[in-house]
Amino acid sequence: MRKSLLILILAVFILTSVPAMAGGEKTDAEPISDPAEGDWITLGCAGCEKTDAEPIANLNFTDKVVYFLDHTSDPAEGNWITLGCPNEGTRVQLPQPIKLTYNGPKHKEYGGASGTLNKEENEIYTITYPSTSSYTTHPVFLPSENVSMSFHGETHLKGNAVDIYLFKLTSKCAYGLFDAFKAGDIGNINNLFDDSVGEQYEKCSATLDDCGDISDYDLGRLGAGQYCIVMIRQNEDKSMAVLSSTAFVVAEHELCISSPSCIKKGDDLDITMSLEGATGNNYTYGAVLIKDKAYKANIEINSNGTKAGTSVIVNEVDLIDEFDINSSNYRSKITRNELQKEIQTFIGEGKGAIAIGEAGQKKLSLTAFDLPVGCYYLLVGAYSPEKGLVGLSQKNIEIEPKGNGGSGGNGGSDGNGGSGGNGGSGGKSGGSSGGAGGSPEPAKNVKTKELCQQFVSNGHRVKFEFTKEVTSVGYIEFDAKKTAGKITATIEELKGKSPLTPTGPEGEIYKYLNIWVGNSGFANSNNIGNAVVGFKVNKGWINENHINVDTIALQHYNGAKWDSLKTEKVDEDDEYVYFKAETPGFSPFAITASKNVIEIEGKTGNEGQSTPESGQQDNSDVESDTPSKENRSSWAKAASFFIGFLVIVLIGGYIKKKVDENNEDTNSEETNFEK
Repeated sequence: MRKSLLILILAVFILTSVPAMAGGEKTDAEPISDPAEGDWITLGCAGCEKTDAEPIANLNFTDKVVYFLDHTSDPAEGNWITLGCPNEGTRVQLPQPIKLTYNGPKHKEYGGASGTLNKEENEIYTITYPSTSSYTTHPVFLPSENVSMSFHGETHLKGNAVDIYLFKLTSKCAYGLFDAFKAGDIGNINNLFDDSVGEQYEKCSATLDDCGDISDYDLGRLGAGQYCIVMIRQNEDKSMAVLSSTAFVVAEHELCISSPSCIKKGDDLDITMSLEGATGNNYTYGAVLIKDKAYKANIEINSNGTKAGTSVIVNEVDLIDEFDINSSNYRSKITRNELQKEIQTFIGEGKGAIAIGEAGQKKLSLTAFDLPVGCYYLLVGAYSPEKGLVGLSQKNIEIEPKGNGGSGGNGGSDGNGGSGGNGGSGGKSGGSSGGAGGSPEPAKNVKTKELCQQFVSNGHRVKFEFTKEVTSVGYIEFDAKKTAGKITATIEELKGKSPLTPTGPEGEIYKYLNIWVGNSGFANSNNIGNAVVGFKVNKGWINENHINVDTIALQHYNGAKWDSLKTEKVDEDDEYVYFKAETPGFSPFAITASKNVIEIEGKTGNEGQSTPESGQQDNSDVESDTPSKENRSSWAKAASFFIGFLVIVLIGGYIKKKVDENNEDTNSEETNFEK
């Protein structure tokens, strides 16, 4: 599939237009060969005065000509679809502004079809989404709620009869379209539609009022899933015009968020999530915290008509260069760590944070202590391996300046450090503020952080327990050789390798960690002895990466090199395997392992195969028939929400190239509507 800009535009056009083809009559009409002849279409209705409407683009297939009406920033006549009531139900904030700019060729032929964008050859084409209150949020429906839509069209469209197509978005549909593009076989749009969507859609008809609008059209109650609406007008010459389209989600459950609405600068944001009426614990939760001023979607597409001369830039990030988008890897998998890193890249450093938990983990801590004061949006999603997105919600968060009164609290969690006990294990797990002496780790590399205070007395064994469970470390303990009074132990789970370590350890990396105890220089052999670190490793990671459990070890950086510590398995449950490791001191650590079998998914084309280099996190694509395939699929499906709302139209296409929807489990994705 070519990566020229117009092909990308054609893909978007087809995604929004093919549902209309199912009800269209096949014709033998010749496609328009002169782009200039297709610049105008006649829209009219019986008994109405015919009016001319200027389409912004047209696609010429062997069996059909499809026109597309332009969209403007006018909220009343911009040809936009809005959903639900802007003051009712659950709604999530959309980026502001949403703007698409295209600078490239106006005409392209590919795969038996041709497309024309009706602009001057050197003219820059721009679409800006309206910014009025009714357009700035998007509804999240529940199966018990009626879905309604309105269309805000140009006045000269009044009286036109239109067809409203509603279809459910599935991986089969998306992959069918991408496969057809890759094969260069898109000439017949009826075949293209039949192969990707088939008969699984609903169609209803309506007439535009005297203002060219439709108001509060009731689509009824729908089963859980992701849907797309396309409005079309059948023309007398058997061509059709696409008036508008939009997408929406019907979530299976209401997603409730428990978190403070305001935190102090320097604190992290702790949140708890629950799905109303959900049974079982096989859900993956993810959250994005993003500054309101950074929540935008400026999409720039520039092309000279060639693959090498095409760039797609979203919020100043070049998608093709940054994420290695190519025609052969759109089905490849994405690990949770990859997903978090890539979404963080879109957000930008210092503008927000992201956290994706393990399966069943309902509490998350977002690294917010390095974020500036201001207003933020918290977007939260819940995902099931079998059903995809099952819950979606949003909350407004404010970060206030840190006052003399200390932290503003972290929402139901004791973040004050506590006094603990004399040499006992009753110390309280604290919040996220810096420990005694501070941390030399750059704040931007810290994913989560937990503190605990204890009284250290000579001759006693001291245990620090981290009860908030926001990192992989459950406790540390050692024999005290001197009395130091109350000291703080800090666990930092990192986003990647610490700059404090010039090289990475050997093996597959599960987590990079820092463990700091007391002030700098305290945790040495003169002050402590027989130190032990208790940690856990998620079984999902073990299974999907084919890890040999006997090789899991804690490695310690001694200032010059990595040492593998004596590590012992002590317990396991349904989710985790628990270990303890003996360590001579505290500083940077890494939890590592070795694989039993490495199976790298073959890539097409000339890309060949490769294995991860030593010292780098394992982001390979591992094929397996185990349930871990579903876990990774749930992480990838998370992207369709988070990135989709961050960059609306285009990022959904980017994520599709990474998602593995597990095509063998087609029964889990319903193609019939449930009214």
